Amino acid sequence: MAASDRPIREAYAPDSRRTTIAAYGSALLCIVTWGMVFPGSARLLVRIDAVQVVTLRFMLVSLSFAIWFALRPSLIPRLPRRQWLIVLVCGVLAVPGSQLAVVHAQSYLSPPLAALLPTFAPAIACLFAALFLGEHLSLPQAAGFAVALVGVVLILVVGAGTGVSIHASSPVGAAIGLITPLSWALYTLVVRSLTGRYPPIGIAGVVYITGTLTLVAAFPDALGAAGRLNTGDWIWLVLMATAGTVVPNVLWLVSLRHLSVSRTTAFMYLIPVSASLWTLAVLGRAPEAIALPGGLLVVAGVALTQRDRAARGRAVTAAPPAPVETPMGQVTLPR
Repeated sequence: MAASDRPIREAYAPDSRRTTIAAYGSALLCIVTWGMVFPGSARLLVRIDAVQVVTLRFMLVSLSFAIWFALRPSLIPRLPRRQWLIVLVCGVLAVPGSQLAVVHAQSYLSPPLAALLPTFAPAIACLFAALFLGEHLSLPQAAGFAVALVGVVLILVVGAGTGVSIHASSPVGAAIGLITPLSWALYTLVVRSLTGRYPPIGIAGVVYITGTLTLVAAFPDALGAAGRLNTGDWIWLVLMATAGTVVPNVLWLVSLRHLSVSRTTAFMYLIPVSASLWTLAVLGRAPEAIALPGGLLVVAGVALTQRDRAARGRAVTAAPPAPVETPMGQVTLPR
């Protein structure tokens, strides 16, 4: 091959080194921008409740995607009818499933502690892969899941009472936040079947617009509560919707398009770091002491579940995943 042909071939290779580096960069930038949502939600919870915060935020998210689609209609994915059911499932998991619980948990937990809950998602995804995808759950993976679970329980028991409401000190109430990593793990597994076929912006848009529409019953109450927000609150709400939601979710799907589920979700370990820095900058509040031991247990346990899975993945020659027939149509299950 001529030297002049090599850059052309590399530029168009779907899994070239440059593409992989860009995917890692997208995942990292995603986590950095996602971190602002936790102190932003804490600020808004002083004036309105969790359902109102999530509903207003995702109404703005949907509006952003709708404007994007109006300007660039070619971004709207042309999905077969059966795949719209996958979009609906992803929308439910990504919006009410992943968001309502963690915002509600911030009544009980400070932003850095609440940010530790999503890091449990890769361990849950590992368990789901064993239960539903037939992957072998090794002893190190099971031990890692147990260690991460101990860290989560420690955060919930000791950290409850550090949130927005001084009266919300119940670990059981804070435990509602565990719905978030459960939903996000499922969302990451399911949406992977769409990211390789359609533009990430298009998939993110239809998923989040659909997910927002599932909250339609909460629209009147949320719009009525909007009058209690001041100018600074609205600035934060818009930032959370755009820089904190639209941008990172598109970046997340870009990463999933070129990286495995386990490699992409591993970046969630950094969410508490990002949330802590944003909380310190926005609210002037340092992380609680329990964040370090609890966070280390969660991250160490989750890392153990992913390390064994990655090692087995390297030992097996990569083969194209086979489509599987499901009630939602043909779905290509991620490795």
